[in-house]
Amino acid sequence: MKKGQQIELTGQITRVDEEGGRVTVDLGPLVTIDIDKVRLVEKYRTPKRKKPLRDMVD
Repeated sequence: MKKGQQIELTGQITRVDEEGGRVTVDLGPLVTIDIDKVRLVEKYRTPKRKKPLRDMVD
């Protein structure tokens, strides 16, 4: 690692300070960073099943 190198960290947003332009993210410990350094990514969700797992009785 080098100083200033970009890395990707994943965590839950716990607090947004819009006036101060900062966001607190739970990465294990709580970390507060500038809001312009954060990229919002949706959580991956598996596709929903169209058929039930068991056989239907006619």
